[in-house]
Order: sequence, then structure tokens, then C-alpha cells
Amino acid sequence: MFKILYSFISMTKSKSLISKQLLAILLLPALLLSFHSAKAAFDPAWIKVEGKYSKLTGEATKILMQKCKDCHTANTEYPFYSQFPLVKDLLNSDIRKGRAYFNMDNEIFLKRFDTDISASSLNRLKTVLEEGSMPPMQYKMIHWDSNFSKTDKDIVLKWISDLSESDFLPIPSKESLGLNPDKVKLGELLYHDKRLSRDNTLSCASCHDLAKGGTDQSQFSMGINNTQGHINSPTVYNSSYNIKQFWDGRAEDLIAQAHGPVHNPAEMGSNWDEVITKLKDESEYKLLFEKVYGSPEMSGDKMAEAIATFEESLITPGSKFDDYLKGNKMALNKDEKEGFELFKKYNCNNCHNGVAIGANSFQKMGIYKDYFADRAAGENGLNVFAISKEDWGRYNVTKSEADKHVFKVPTLRNVKDTFPYLHDGTVTELAQVVKIMGEYQVGKEIPEDDIEKIVAFLKTL
Repeated sequence: MFKILYSFISMTKSKSLISKQLLAILLLPALLLSFHSAKAAFDPAWIKVEGKYSKLTGEATKILMQKCKDCHTANTEYPFYSQFPLVKDLLNSDIRKGRAYFNMDNEIFLKRFDTDISASSLNRLKTVLEEGSMPPMQYKMIHWDSNFSKTDKDIVLKWISDLSESDFLPIPSKESLGLNPDKVKLGELLYHDKRLSRDNTLSCASCHDLAKGGTDQSQFSMGINNTQGHINSPTVYNSSYNIKQFWDGRAEDLIAQAHGPVHNPAEMGSNWDEVITKLKDESEYKLLFEKVYGSPEMSGDKMAEAIATFEESLITPGSKFDDYLKGNKMALNKDEKEGFELFKKYNCNNCHNGVAIGANSFQKMGIYKDYFADRAAGENGLNVFAISKEDWGRYNVTKSEADKHVFKVPTLRNVKDTFPYLHDGTVTELAQVVKIMGEYQVGKEIPEDDIEKIVAFLKTL
């Protein structure tokens, strides 16, 4: 086929290379009808429902693999014509954008069960199917069979619907958590004890102040010896709902997270043996360790577990929005209700959903525009700030190129108190961060009136 196409183009009278390249693209669809290489057969053995294959799951994932795999996974099958002039550039551009926007390996195909797929991933998939925005037009020009048929769309949307819970859920009561009160009390003591740091100047509460929205409301926190950190301290409130801990997700859970700052030389700069030496003779600690663990003997693992249990108790039920979700439609005023609808209209709920209104997925910072290039240049009102290692995000954990500039989506609970915003702490006003999210994450310039109403809604969380 390539020889036929090459011979035909070579005989054209036009001497223009560009004209010949355009001619090649125009001729491809007709020729590919006969020669288009079939996708590799797909057996959805990676996904199970209650130990058995689900027919709907199999059908939906087979469609997604056929239609989305090449641009949204690491298993791209390049057709032979991918080396044609212009075609190669178009394909590679689509693939880079596709993986940056929605890495289906991480978000869908590598999950053990389909019930492990996050609400954010399902929401984003649902949005593009309903809008018909994927695949993009230039991709369909080259891949004539890539479009979703109505049957394809109906199958995948039914699968998403069966898996989906409500986008927004109220925070449950503290009583429903069933936590050991003595372990919570022990964790609270440790959380506020500055002797966890080498020089006895810092506690967990120094960077995660419960009176300041669970943060320190600073761009970067200060460690021992006035060592400044390089990433904004996220809120500790509702952190038990986080998919993983830290912006880059390097800690699996709150227990793993509690070990980190104590040993970090730029934070507390200590170790558990040193901490135990300071605390082991204190009667209150000895009594609580005896109650909780059956022995006054201390260990780093016990301390980390107790701190994590206290942090699990730091949920914030009873917001205006929770009241609204429970059926009180008078809980929000007119502007707040309109802000909620706008929040959904601009697809903010694709990433910010669930109990914590976020914190349950990882996303790339700068999907539609290069946030880091603009920040370095001071564009769009961003503070000039050079790229640092922390800006690589999840890449620092996985070393996967696809995870560069990927971060855990922050919770929006109590967001009016958790300023400054973003992983780099460069934004202090909610209105500004909504504007930035619109441009860089949603690809839309949100009008000021809409921003005001969205901010009004955010303050109800």
C-alpha cells in the first residue's frame, strides 16, 4: 500500500512538499479502508466483579481499549502510516495530550477491580462521552474507525452508571467512625507535642494548625533550624479520605505519613528512638500506652498509629453543603445554589467529588496550558517562581514520564480556610484559583460573575 501511495504522490505535477503531504493525508482514508490493521484482541481479564467476569464490564472495557488505548495508555500500536509526513506529528501530539489529560492505565486499566476506579475517572470519562468531545476531529480524520457509535456509547455509559455513586456525599458523624477514644487521646497528645522534633520547637500542629484550617496558612512551612520547606502544607482535616498522603502520594496512608516528618531533616529532624527517650518516663503517656496497647512500652509504630487515629477523627461534618445534601434545600442561598450548578457546568466535579470534594485522584497540573512555563514567566498574574523538584509531583515517586506535574487533587472541604492554594502556595484568593483552574485544567475562561458564585458555593463546604 505504501508503494502505491508513494508512486501516486510522486507522479503529481506539484513540486510543493506541503501539497504532497496534504495529498497523502487526503488519500489515506480511502486506502486504509482495505488495509487498516486490526486492533489486537482484548480479553478483559484484568477486571472482575465479585470474582467473575461481568458481561457489561467486558463489553465496556473492550470498547474503551479499542477506541482509547492508543492515545491514553502506554500500549500504543502505531499503524504503518504513522511515519508519513505530518501524520507522525499529528499522532504524537494526540498521544502526548491524551496521556497528560487522562492516563487510562493508571486510572482504569490497571485497577484490580472495576469498583476500584475512582469517581473522578468515571466522571471525566462520562463527560467526554456525553459531550462527544473525544476523540478529537484531527484524530478521526486519520483513524476512520475511532468514533464511538451510539451502541458503544450506551454500553460504556451504562457501565459507568452501574459503578457510580453520588458525586457528592456528606461527611458522616464522628460517632460513626467507631474510633478508640483512648487511642485518639494518645494521638492528640503526640500530635501537639513539640518533643517529636529534635530541638523541641515543632509539633505536627506547627504545620497543621487546627485553628487555621488544618494548615499553617503559609506558602511553605518552616522546619527546625528555620529550614524552609518547598511545598505547601495540605490540610489535615478530612485527610483520612485521601487516596494517598502528601501531594505526590508517596505515603500509602496516615500511618505511613506520620512516620515521615519526624525523620525528615528539613522538618522535625529526629527519630523515634530519640522521641521515646524524651517521653518514656511521663506518667500520662505511660498510662495511655497501657490502656491502648496493654503495655506502657513505646515504639515508633505505636506512636505513628496513634497519631494517625487522631487524624482520622479530624473530620468536619455539619457544613451548609452537607445540610443541603441531606435534603435541606434552604441551606444554600440563591448565589450558593447557582455556584453549585456552575461548579458542575464547568466540570469541576470531574476531579472534585466524593465525601472530601476531591482528594480521591491524581491529575496533571496544566492540562490545557503550561502552568509551569507561565508561572516562570509571570504570565496570567502568576507569581514568578522557578521550577523545583517538588513541581515534578508524582514523578518523584513513580519515575514515570506520564506522572510529571501530576499531583493529588486537594480536598475542597473548608477551602476558605486552607489558603494559600495549589501545591506551590502561590495563590491566596479563592477567586484567583478558580480562574486558574478554569484556564489550565478545564480549558475555559470563566466569567467573573460565575467565579463569584462558584466562590460563594465553595465557602459552604
